[in-house]
Amino acid sequence: MSTLQSPKSGENRTLVVVWIANFVTALGMMSFIPFFPSHLRALGVPEGDLALWAGICMGAAPMAAAIMGPIWGALGDRYGRKMMVLRSLLGIFIFVGLMAFAKTPMQLLVLRIGQGIFSGFLAPSITLVTMAFPSGHTGRISGILQSAMAGGSVLGPLFGSLLIQTLPARFMFATPAILAGCAALLVWTVAREAELPAQTSKARQPMHQMGLGVLLDVAKRIGALIQRPGMKFGLGFLFVAQFGIGATNPQLELFVGYIEPGWNAAKVQQHTAYLFSVLAVLGFFAMPAWGRFGDRRSHGLVLILAAAGTGVGLVLGGMATVFWVLLASRLLLGVFGTGLGPAAFGMAAEVTDRDEQGAANGAVFSARAMALALGSMFGGALVNLLGLRGIYYAAGALLLFAALVATFRLRSSLQAS
Repeated sequence: MSTLQSPKSGENRTLVVVWIANFVTALGMMSFIPFFPSHLRALGVPEGDLALWAGICMGAAPMAAAIMGPIWGALGDRYGRKMMVLRSLLGIFIFVGLMAFAKTPMQLLVLRIGQGIFSGFLAPSITLVTMAFPSGHTGRISGILQSAMAGGSVLGPLFGSLLIQTLPARFMFATPAILAGCAALLVWTVAREAELPAQTSKARQPMHQMGLGVLLDVAKRIGALIQRPGMKFGLGFLFVAQFGIGATNPQLELFVGYIEPGWNAAKVQQHTAYLFSVLAVLGFFAMPAWGRFGDRRSHGLVLILAAAGTGVGLVLGGMATVFWVLLASRLLLGVFGTGLGPAAFGMAAEVTDRDEQGAANGAVFSARAMALALGSMFGGALVNLLGLRGIYYAAGALLLFAALVATFRLRSSLQAS
């Protein structure tokens, strides 16, 4: 991790502390997310319902986060960014910790919803650190903190597969909760929040006097932004593409066992972890490259290329009869699928003013999280209808169709100009 030059050592200290907090929290979260089918099986869910329940539980948290993300961001602007980082980490500590004691799938689902409402630590972390530095460092700081997320996503599934094989099942949730609690303690004691002299007296009013105003302001700003043609296209395209990807993620462990029926549960879990980790590794390198390409050429073109490559990868995954073909499909997803996010944020920046960037990024985050959530839920429901291979084919066809439609739209806009 690189650091930034700053006249105050406290600023670099805050960056390092928040990076560590993001890394260990991401590590803990990704240690249990890929293995929902195993835990649901232990809770007594029948084999025929595993795909449905895995999709619902995996999608519940990002759906709740999609609804609450812009609201938490607005509250952070008014009442403190460090408070929002602590809120998110303590939300994980409480709700993920309680999952260790869940006795039924419904209890687990309720806790996942609670986790989604109160967690979401990357966005407030970026805001907390960037406000401590002079303007002009936002992109680099964002990249540094996202590298912590990528690193945790690489090691988390491997760490989780080790936990499952060596410790009682409840440690699958207790360990990430403890890591998030330690991260919160570290941020609370060491990180510092920059004083913002530009804050108005209105911003310092008690929260209960601002709650309704914040909600109305967020709704008004985002409602106006998504009506802009470029924004509407980017959000709609991102939603469709991420929906297709989200439909397959909860089924990955089940699909590995399906194409390799001779493997025992431990080997299936271990190789599922490999598939999640390789996606994170490739994304770590591919996302900056896609962003630079979009800045030079066209973020719309990146969306098309990313969706087309991802669609091919999903179709290839559906054709897999051995693990190595499935791994090859994940390589394609790691290279192409990771371009969707940078392109969507780039398009949002192109069609909005600088003072609207926060609301625009909030809309992109919400569209992405909502798509992943609904994709997980509908994907689990459609497995019983289409089969494990069929869900990959359907998701791949959806992305290829979206890329085709977007190609004609981009060509028409170029001809019109």
